Amino acid sequence: MKILLIGDIFSAAGREMIENHLDEIRTKHGINFIVANGENIAHGNGITTNYYKFLLEHHVNVVTLGNHSFANHDIYNFIDDAKNLVRPLNYPGNVPGQGYVTLRYNNLTVTVFQVMGRTFMNSSLDCPFQKTEELLNNVKSDLYICDFHAEATSEKIAYGHHFDGRVNIIVGTHTHVQTNDAHLLPNGTMYMTDLGMTGSLDSVIGVESSLIIKKFLTGLPVRHVPCDKGRKQLNGLVVEINDISHKVTNFEIINMVK
Repeated sequence: MKILLIGDIFSAAGREMIENHLDEIRTKHGINFIVANGENIAHGNGITTNYYKFLLEHHVNVVTLGNHSFANHDIYNFIDDAKNLVRPLNYPGNVPGQGYVTLRYNNLTVTVFQVMGRTFMNSSLDCPFQKTEELLNNVKSDLYICDFHAEATSEKIAYGHHFDGRVNIIVGTHTHVQTNDAHLLPNGTMYMTDLGMTGSLDSVIGVESSLIIKKFLTGLPVRHVPCDKGRKQLNGLVVEINDISHKVTNFEIINMVK
């Protein structure tokens, strides 16, 4: 089984890369299952019904979100009915939506879930470590895939080692910068600190560079306008898993620039 994990899809530039190049990647690598982070797909801030359907139409099996899960108000109109959409599992209380989804692929059950880090993020979140323990104890599956949406590399790495051998694939999202540390942990978990971003390469993590430079030079707030011109990238990771042993047998970083 070959699984493609796609980093944060950002605005029109990200959608363009999915529209024009995802089928090419699927065919080239023989992809069977796709997980994509879509929390920035709607103009860099949240997701809408139409963009959720857009991803499903392009063969994405599960769409994950993050700290911008509820940034676009349209999310409230469909999140509870969206069977292939996952928001952070460790949101407190009765937050709409689901923190994980279990799907069948051939004879395998695949559970995809997301947790959000708390370092430099939202301190009101439940503990991502504890919520993952609860999931593993209560949801039986052949494969577990985690999108750890977090800022701090140390928090992501610690999480990876803690669940090494218990979660098959742990990949980070949120920073929009692809890391060069994809590797198998000692007990067999596929780990990568951040998948990167699918969107504008000639930008500051998806936003017009001049605006962010102004912010750093003046200290004044600026409106984040997505950059949709110039070179574009599609970042992600392909992971091959043995259908019988459920072990990772191969992986390849995706960093397509167009």
